[in-house]
Amino acid sequence: MGTLHFKPMQLLALLALFSITFASAFDSKLIGSEAVTEKDDAHTLYGSAGFIKCTSDKLVEPVSTQEISELLQELNADGRSFKVRATRRGRHTPNRFACAGKGGSAKSPTGENFEVNHVDETTYSVTILLHLMNRVVAVDHGRHRLTVESGMTMENLADAAVRNGMSVPVGVLPVYGNLTVGGVISASAHGTGAGVDNSLGDIVVGLKWVNGKGDVISSELDDKKGVQEIRALVGGLGALGIITEVTFQLLPAGALAQVETWEGNDSDFAAEVKHQLETSTPHILYFWRPDLGSYKALHFKPLKTGDVPIHPYHPNGRSAMVMASPKRAAMATNVHLRDHTLDFDESSPRSDVLNAEGCALSSSVMNIPVFHDGDMILQNATIPSSYAMIAEECDPYCSWDLSYYGATAEDNEFTIKLSDVDDWVKDVKSVIKAEEEERQKVLDRRYGVGKVKLCLNPGHFWLRFGKGSKNLLATTAGHDEPVVYAMSTFFASGYVTHLPPKMDHISQVLEQLALCKYKARPHYGKNFDRAFTHPSCHVRDNFPEENIVKLLNLRSEHDPKMVFESELLNRMLERYGPVYGDKAAATDIPLAKRNRSPHSQATAASKRVTG
Repeated sequence: MGTLHFKPMQLLALLALFSITFASAFDSKLIGSEAVTEKDDAHTLYGSAGFIKCTSDKLVEPVSTQEISELLQELNADGRSFKVRATRRGRHTPNRFACAGKGGSAKSPTGENFEVNHVDETTYSVTILLHLMNRVVAVDHGRHRLTVESGMTMENLADAAVRNGMSVPVGVLPVYGNLTVGGVISASAHGTGAGVDNSLGDIVVGLKWVNGKGDVISSELDDKKGVQEIRALVGGLGALGIITEVTFQLLPAGALAQVETWEGNDSDFAAEVKHQLETSTPHILYFWRPDLGSYKALHFKPLKTGDVPIHPYHPNGRSAMVMASPKRAAMATNVHLRDHTLDFDESSPRSDVLNAEGCALSSSVMNIPVFHDGDMILQNATIPSSYAMIAEECDPYCSWDLSYYGATAEDNEFTIKLSDVDDWVKDVKSVIKAEEEERQKVLDRRYGVGKVKLCLNPGHFWLRFGKGSKNLLATTAGHDEPVVYAMSTFFASGYVTHLPPKMDHISQVLEQLALCKYKARPHYGKNFDRAFTHPSCHVRDNFPEENIVKLLNLRSEHDPKMVFESELLNRMLERYGPVYGDKAAATDIPLAKRNRSPHSQATAASKRVTG
């Protein structure tokens, strides 16, 4: 690597991003489960990452299931065409599944999102905000069951379980603690557990919901019709109705998990993944940087009654994977990402410095502590299972919050079969090598071979694990073997909107490979519109066709007017596409003699990998 020309204090500021700074220091104020969204108005909602905005004719904030039922009945009686979607402010997704009305670009000055605005102007649109419905409804101590409203957050759910003498099983909660129960269940979100319970949907035993006619329905797992309805609702994107209450099957109080941090090089990464799943625990979360040749693995081992912990017990131990970021660190990262993105063809006088800073940031991301007990950093410990995976609230100082950070984290996740992990790892390495080769040649010519190392943007690939399910539209639907949730999360500048981050064309290649080669299912809460509307590799075709038929039959019964159908879901089910927008490959980028768009780069690289 070439000589680093930035000052020590600059590097410290950059690395400070990844220092432990806990959310309590910022005293974030929330109303119910509502996230901070400073740009929202009476009709328009913005996503926390700043990519998408949704405009509705009316926003409603109900406090009960009955209010939602009465609203649906009134809308039906009114006689006009209408659409309804349920969500909350500051929603943690970059796509338009939750848009009742128009969905557009939050970045473009004119708000256009290219081919996506085909909403009927005469249709009345209503967005139901569920953040005030965040209470505990019922507690069944004998069966260890807890019923809560769907606007409750993950962190509040864990607290409610502990407060009522129960524990949340290891692996079923996602990482971010401010996601809501209804959103997580409807979007098929998850934690990690190969072949075992790994998502909230896996421990649902009952749902209360309101259908398109305004009927209030209670569905239970011990009822034949209830099972069918639950399978349509869990991972069902709200296509059948609005979930208002959820009953979970939990564990007795005091359930514990041993958490361990493993690190290694990735020379035989896929084999390491399989070996660790077989010999350690099914609950593993991997952070992987193929360009740095390394990975970090977090092992979550549930303890059974009578097990003696081998690591010290920390009753206040928590995950630290998501945390509030100090303003100084946020601004330093913001400036770096801005300059790094503007240097799209490696022609800046500071290309060597920018790449060195990027590698330093990337290494820092891989080395952040992931568990803590107050100010004490934990590598290996025993902590309550309810808090083993979810991280504390960071809003409004999260690293993906565009309004605070000036940058954001771009997620892309696909569910593939565990048996495909060997080929997928090879493909990722091959794509990165092929797509970055010409950029590296430019740097070698300018500074000398091997003098400046090229790194991906700050961030990492994640690997988590699941099991096949009978839920109709869940991303695990129909699989008869464990699955891998393969995700990339890389930071991008929020100030440079006319250029994609340098990672973007690689993401597009891997996205196309996932859809076309691995028949993968994109994550409903993380992926951009384009992933659900590929022009030839249709997402619908990656699900069992009988599941789609069952869903549509149930929808005909419960939502005959299709008031809950979002435009993006319609496009996915009808195989419409493509959809372009902020994350479309629509701009030619003159990258080191390749005057091709990232989309053509993606197609070419995909052909190289698939042969």
